[in-house]
Amino acid sequence: TISTVEDIIEALDADPALLEALRARLLTRELLELPGVVAKLAASQAKTDEKVATLAEKVAALAEQVAVLAEKVAVLAEQVAVLTEKVAALTSDVAALKDDVATLKDDGAVLKGDVATLKDDVASLKGDHLEMRLQGKVHAMLGQRKRLRGIRVVCAAFPAGMNPEFADAIDEATDDGRITEDQRGRILSTDLIATARRRRSPGTIYVSFEVAHALDGDDARRVEETGDALARVFPQAEVMNFVYGHSISERDMARAEAKGVEVVLERAAR
Repeated sequence: TISTVEDIIEALDADPALLEALRARLLTRELLELPGVVAKLAASQAKTDEKVATLAEKVAALAEQVAVLAEKVAVLAEQVAVLTEKVAALTSDVAALKDDVATLKDDGAVLKGDVATLKDDVASLKGDHLEMRLQGKVHAMLGQRKRLRGIRVVCAAFPAGMNPEFADAIDEATDDGRITEDQRGRILSTDLIATARRRRSPGTIYVSFEVAHALDGDDARRVEETGDALARVFPQAEVMNFVYGHSISERDMARAEAKGVEVVLERAAR
């Protein structure tokens, strides 16, 4: 018999089914389910805490990696700065080298010009030297080679100079039209012209020479033109043409000889 509150509590404690039935009457379904929800939330919170802890570890590890990377970036920045300085220095050196090369090219061009001028001067000096030697040797040369006598240089550079009578004859032939002004110039610019005669013969022979250290086809052509002009000025005279120097190619020698020009080389004339 239940007559007091204590009797009710006793009865409920003695009968769990009765206690559960009473709860169902007194509590809503949400309140009844709340312990389960709370338990699920607690389990979910535990998992979340685990994930957060794991994430925190990963973040800490990432922070360490970022710190290491920052150090490496700082070192790399220093290396880039050093490399930049070296590149700047190299660029400056290359620019200076370009200037030096440009200067060297200019100096080389000037030097080439000076060398070319020097070569021309040397060639001219060699030619002058040969002309001087020929003036001293022409008597013996023509005497030995052609058995000529009475050899006289009538046109040559210093010291022989120009024979006045020979110069007058050339001018007279030009004035009366036997030769042109160009032919007159060719005769007067010939390196050496001499007169000679054969033994026991009164006839005059005109011998012309073109002189060069290295003879070529142009020398043979010029002396041939001199010989043609002399033949017009002195139609009764015999004309001989020579080229005199240190060397000549076989081809130019053959061409000279084909023109009737005799080649005399210095080494062979000694």
